[in-house]
Amino acid sequence: MKKCLLALIAALLPLTTVAQDWKTLTHYDKAAVKKQLTDRFTNYVTFDTQSSEVSASVPSTPGQLKFAKALSKELKKNGAQNVKISKSGIVTAEIPSNSGKNSPVIGLLAHMDTAAEVSGKDVKPQVHTKYNGGDIVINAEKKLVLNAANAPQLLRARGHDIITASGGTLLGADDKTGVAVIMTFVQFLYDNPAVKHGTIKIAFTPDEEIGTGISHFDIPAFGADYAYTLDGGNLGELTDETFNAKAFTAVFKGNRAVHPGAAQNSPFADNVLMASDFHTLLPRYKRPETTSGRKGFILVESITTQADRTEIKGIIRAFSDVEMNELVADVKQAFNTVKSIHNKGTGFDLKFTDQYKNMKSFLPANVVKMAELAMQQEEITPTINAARGGTDGAQLSAEGLPTPDIFSGQFNLHSELEYADVDVMEASFRTLVRLVTLWNLQEK
Repeated sequence: MKKCLLALIAALLPLTTVAQDWKTLTHYDKAAVKKQLTDRFTNYVTFDTQSSEVSASVPSTPGQLKFAKALSKELKKNGAQNVKISKSGIVTAEIPSNSGKNSPVIGLLAHMDTAAEVSGKDVKPQVHTKYNGGDIVINAEKKLVLNAANAPQLLRARGHDIITASGGTLLGADDKTGVAVIMTFVQFLYDNPAVKHGTIKIAFTPDEEIGTGISHFDIPAFGADYAYTLDGGNLGELTDETFNAKAFTAVFKGNRAVHPGAAQNSPFADNVLMASDFHTLLPRYKRPETTSGRKGFILVESITTQADRTEIKGIIRAFSDVEMNELVADVKQAFNTVKSIHNKGTGFDLKFTDQYKNMKSFLPANVVKMAELAMQQEEITPTINAARGGTDGAQLSAEGLPTPDIFSGQFNLHSELEYADVDVMEASFRTLVRLVTLWNLQEK
């Protein structure tokens, strides 16, 4: 069925243009593009853009704004117009149409921040050219080594250029691979006006890792009809589905001022024990380490106590609304059980907050199918992926801008073993060029 749909899309496009090879028009040089990708990426990872959950501002860290200013300058240098940085540190720009067609406006996005799990300061990238198999030593002293066990994608990377950090930091492949691919694409269109395309919008966003940046994104002002994030991993990966996501906060109040020696038959109520019981009562077989594929989970992320008040913060993830309702019921049941057995507690509160929705129900079929077709025409096999996480595109899609995610060559995310595959980045770049030429053939 999928092949039939792709064939139908291709059949609806003008045959002369479908058969057109943009490489012959532009004298495409793969080695030159790989060098640009490598140079950009190894520069970008030196910016410390680690986001911070304890900050109330957006962007949450000053390094992100510094990076935004550098990207803004580079966009202008490569012919982008209407380059702006919002108060929230969101960089936007436009590449005007050069085709004269009334085709849909396509947006391309990547996020500037890196994750909080490992430091992103003083990243020292290492380029391992023409990987020939076997282990890649990141740092011998720290015994940091990439191998088939912790980086199985390397089995398909022989001959590729691999970039790692040097130990003590993450690399920043998530999502500076995406930023590098988009910026190289922008330069390519500027240098090669023979590649015809419609209007293209560019955006680089802050604080994706902590989920706060995209809420400041102005979709109407951006002006795209459809968009794609460049925030994925393996060759051909195309994400059209994410978790539904909720957060929960459970508060337990007690009375621990009573001397423990006189606690029996007194108003003594232990809020720490209440929180501990609540955590224990959550089903262990629905924790992240016990689930995979399309099964969701419940995770307690923090437990904090101040005097007579203990607060638990957690998250719930599920692909379907049915499973989400089941997991919410599990949390409520554990909470209500604690209330019933700790009747001396002085206060109980449980709140749920929606974070993002599964993007699949918001994506028109043609948005995903066009990306599949672009990959196929570049001899890349598309792999439709349901992400066990979220992207900026999930919230954008729910708010009216359909935004699936395209691979960008990032692996082992949020760790000292993080790495980027330059050859996969180059394939992502090729996909973008093909994609915008295909969209240029569609009527708005």
